[in-house]
Amino acid sequence: MNIEEIVARLKEYANCSEVYQKTTFECIRANKDGNTQKIEVSIFDAGPNRPEYRYHCVANSEGGKMATGNPDFSIDMAILGVHWNNLD
Repeated sequence: MNIEEIVARLKEYANCSEVYQKTTFECIRANKDGNTQKIEVSIFDAGPNRPEYRYHCVANSEGGKMATGNPDFSIDMAILGVHWNNLD
C-alpha cells in the first residue's frame, strides 16, 4: 500500500479532513552567536492533492523554542520560509 492509499483510507475510515506524512530529522545548528544547538526538524507532506499547501516545516530546539513558516508547494520554499532566527 502506498502513501496516497493510506491517506485516502484515513480520510474515509477515520473521517480525517487533513492528513500529513511526517518525516523527522535531528540536526545540529549554529545559532546567531555561533553556539551549536540540537534541533528536531519535522517536514509535513500533505500529498499531491493539496499542492499549494503540500509541504510544511517545523523546527524545535532542545531549549523549547519553535520555528515554522508557511506551507508551500515546494519543499525548498517550505524550508527557506522557516523563521530560523526564532530558535536563537
